Amino acid sequence: MIRFYSLFFLFFWCTKLYPISIDEVISKPVRFYTPSEYKSDAQVWGISKGERDDVYFATNEGIVLYDGVRWEKYVTPSECIMRNVFYDEESKITYSGGVNEFGYWRYDEYGNLQYTLLYENSPNSPTQEFWKIAKVPGSHLVYFESPLSLLVYDAKTGKITPLADDGMRFHFLFIVGNKVYLQQSNYLYQLDGYEKRVVTDQLENFYLVYMALTSSGKLRLFSSEKGALLLDSKGNIEKHIPYEADMRITSMSRLGNDYLVGTGNTGFYRIDERGNILSKVGEQLGLKNTVLSVGVNNKGDIWLGLNGGIMMIEESVKEESLLLDPKENIGYVYCAVNQRDQLYVGTNKGLFQINKREEEVSFVLLPQSKGQVWNLYNIGSEVIVAHNKGLFSVSNGTFREIKHSGVYTLVPVPSRPGYYISGNYVGLSLYKLNDGKLTFQNNISGYGDLVQNCAFDKDGNLWIAHSRKDYMRLRFDHAYTTITESEIYAVPMTKSKRAFLVKVGTDIIFLNNEGGVYKYNELNNTLQPDEYYATLLETINRNALKVQAFDDRFWQINEEGVCLLQKNYNKVMVNSGLFARMKDEFIPKGFRKVIQLEDSIYAIGLENGLGIMNITALNGQPPMKMPCIRKAEIVGESENQLLSLNEGNLFIPAHINMVRLWLTSLNREQQLEYRIVERGDKWEISSGGYIQLSYLHPGDFTLEVRNSNGYGIYSDVNSIMLHVASPWYATVYAYLLYGLLVIGIIFLIYRAVLIQTRKKEEEIRLNEERKRKEEMERYQLNCLQEELGNKNSKLMSITMLGVQNNTFLKKIKEAVQEIDISQSPATKQQVQRLVKEIERQLNDQSGWDNFVEHFNNTCNGFFDRLTEKHPKLTNSDLRLCAYIRMNLSTKEIASLMNVSSSSVEMAKYRLRKKLELDESVALPYYLTEIIATLKSFVDK
Repeated sequence: MIRFYSLFFLFFWCTKLYPISIDEVISKPVRFYTPSEYKSDAQVWGISKGERDDVYFATNEGIVLYDGVRWEKYVTPSECIMRNVFYDEESKITYSGGVNEFGYWRYDEYGNLQYTLLYENSPNSPTQEFWKIAKVPGSHLVYFESPLSLLVYDAKTGKITPLADDGMRFHFLFIVGNKVYLQQSNYLYQLDGYEKRVVTDQLENFYLVYMALTSSGKLRLFSSEKGALLLDSKGNIEKHIPYEADMRITSMSRLGNDYLVGTGNTGFYRIDERGNILSKVGEQLGLKNTVLSVGVNNKGDIWLGLNGGIMMIEESVKEESLLLDPKENIGYVYCAVNQRDQLYVGTNKGLFQINKREEEVSFVLLPQSKGQVWNLYNIGSEVIVAHNKGLFSVSNGTFREIKHSGVYTLVPVPSRPGYYISGNYVGLSLYKLNDGKLTFQNNISGYGDLVQNCAFDKDGNLWIAHSRKDYMRLRFDHAYTTITESEIYAVPMTKSKRAFLVKVGTDIIFLNNEGGVYKYNELNNTLQPDEYYATLLETINRNALKVQAFDDRFWQINEEGVCLLQKNYNKVMVNSGLFARMKDEFIPKGFRKVIQLEDSIYAIGLENGLGIMNITALNGQPPMKMPCIRKAEIVGESENQLLSLNEGNLFIPAHINMVRLWLTSLNREQQLEYRIVERGDKWEISSGGYIQLSYLHPGDFTLEVRNSNGYGIYSDVNSIMLHVASPWYATVYAYLLYGLLVIGIIFLIYRAVLIQTRKKEEEIRLNEERKRKEEMERYQLNCLQEELGNKNSKLMSITMLGVQNNTFLKKIKEAVQEIDISQSPATKQQVQRLVKEIERQLNDQSGWDNFVEHFNNTCNGFFDRLTEKHPKLTNSDLRLCAYIRMNLSTKEIASLMNVSSSSVEMAKYRLRKKLELDESVALPYYLTEIIATLKSFVDK
């Protein structure tokens, strides 16, 4: 936990208790960081300021970087114990020296420090610890010093050159006025590159820890225990200033013209050039360890590396200071008052008077004051104490009771100078100032409730902010003994709102913590919104725990600290985050208030002390710094992945849901505002030193970041370019591929359509050709059929003619044979010759040959096919087959074959046997099928 302590400014030295003014006790906030907070070893051997708010620390476990917001530890591959660290502003390289090695650190593209080893001691050599690192601005030589050697690293060539030790150990290395000084034994040398020049040889047993130039240009040397020396221009000791007997200096630095001195046994000192101790931090004030190192950052804050942690004295906070009880026994501070350089604080334990003895400030409890002190007032010659037991006065340490029973507040009566009214636990009371002392007059009847917040208006009415979150107006009789008129005024409020009132000049302003600002309207006797004060107080009124007014200064107390609004003619200045460092020490919410100690000095109550603010220092504050990116990372489910920082621009891969940006150079509130320009003008608020971006769409964006105090004051805007990559399927190459694919698909479709078109055209052509062929075939078939029909007709005609001829011949033969040839031998001979001729004609083979020719022409291949299938058929069988194929009757066949019908039947029977036909197969059908088969074969 960060804890605040006090550095008491010691301007006076004495041995007795005496009153002190505010200026003598106000101090700077001090923060102590434990090893668990900075994540490294307890011992801090070296400190160096870095870029912007960066501070580097050398510890036993490596180097530690604090960037003003967060801590990071870096370790070398060998896990080297570090002894010192040095940041070179010119090269932006951080050099470190440790046990047996030294090297340098440089930021990589991800914002992490990467280590480069420059020198590693040989394992067989004596151990070397490099305690000092020095570099002259503008030079490329870096000096690393250990007790056994001094090595010079040339940053241009990378060469490391040892300097001759001349048989003496090295004790000290430092740069003063752009010159390098080296101590060996009793000699002090000035180094010019690799050459040594003796400055003095009078340092026997005088081991240096620091050197500086005086305003006259002389060298001032500080030893560890033997005091300080002043050398003249010839190197002779001009003056020796011894230390106190128990002082042992371990480390030193400078802040302006002052010396910052860390010791091993008496704490930390800040000393001016004349040797006056300006401040001290010792064990009593939280510094319980040896100071091993001292450094100053770019803001001017003092850092102490301790034997058990790190301490930071916030010297850059010019306006804030602290007054704390070192023994932590005074309780919650509710009020304070400064009377004639005597400071009093009122707490829940009583009234404390602050005194000082030598270096120590003491809080002395006035015994009679034990209890709850609510408010303190300077009235007359006394301090008036509003107490839970009554109203009291304090003068010269004497505690006097004015009224018994609890009093919370006290207000003057404007119409009757010297008179005061107290707001009590129960009701109101009147008091009068007589001869510088306040006396009780009377209780005022007519009101019996608690009064905490009240004020008189210009007409003499007393207004009370009531606990029921409304307001009450009271009017008194002339003697202020009773209330003659009371009226309650309500404004629109919810149960969560808080009501309070403040007096500004002669005006009374009625406020609540959700922005309501009202004034009393005498014409209609109501509280009405007031545009002027609403506009003036707009930035500080919301979410306020309390609003107070001191002349033209308005103070708002909120959860995070205090805000001040100052009105100077037409100019309004807002300072926020005041006392924010002390918020963990604030008293309970309902009782927090700003206390005016002097015209420009204000305070707020803390646990065991006061936070003090000098508002004149606020006017000289530097402008708010612009935030810078330290790191960027992708937030993953299991682990985060760092993003490359390319000159402040970020490349974010595709499909990233969340990116976190860590920033530095923040204001004290660590409140950031950011927006993505392409998404609109609305600024988002982020705290904690980082911003988080979610669900970024692919494209180029401008991220704008600025520091904000939450009250309309902003830093310059830092613009960061974001490039969110498209997914692989939405990149330029993908679109080119898509284009090629589309072109390919179009080409394929074109080819397919072309092929289909050509195919259809081919099909149409083939169909047309097939149709033409079919038509040709049909025509040819028709012709063949017609020809076949003609041939069949001719064949049938020939056959029938043959049948008729044979029938006719048979008839003639029969007729001839009936002629009586017995009468004439000549007739017989002629008849016989005629019968033979008829028989020759009936058996004439030339007719059959003619038939076969016509039959083959008509039934192409019939006999060939038939003889191929049935080679044993005779001519008579073939002839019979042909007649059967022609569907001739048995009688007709018998006539053609010149046989009897029975012979034909017998011939058919024998033919079936030869054809090997089953009884179920008709002989004409079989012969027809052979022709059909043959015809199909011919067609193919």
